[in-house]
Amino acid sequence: MSNPLLRTLLAASVSLAAACAGSGYQGVPRPVSQVVPADACRVFVARENGTRGAIRNVRVFDGDFEIGLIAADEYLVWDRNPIRGVGRLVFEGIEPKLAAVENVFDLPREPGTTSYFAIRIDSKNKPMVERVSDEAGRALIDARSPAPIR
Repeated sequence: MSNPLLRTLLAASVSLAAACAGSGYQGVPRPVSQVVPADACRVFVARENGTRGAIRNVRVFDGDFEIGLIAADEYLVWDRNPIRGVGRLVFEGIEPKLAAVENVFDLPREPGTTSYFAIRIDSKNKPMVERVSDEAGRALIDARSPAPIR
């Protein structure tokens, strides 16, 4: 490839594709103990396989505090105070209709418990978050990796 313009365009395309792939991160400490403290509740959030093609990344908040960003095949986990709270998800979609879509959900407030939330695309192609059973949640988490700590 001797054409400098062609080489520059190719390099720019590769860089852009890599930037679009996005990688997730967790911005809060990940729990180190398997046992949930009696004065906290544990929250897991993961994407289901069906969300892979429609959304690129999902930004997760506990109230106004950002927990992290989930890329494909990742999950976030954190302990929170057992008080009333609202989780918020901001979807970064590939399609224009999915760009900046937000959903909210009730965060758990029962001390010593673990809750699992799955991110899904509903029949109208709208991203949703739904609490799932412990069994389904553990299976979802076992099939994924934790988002890297940042």
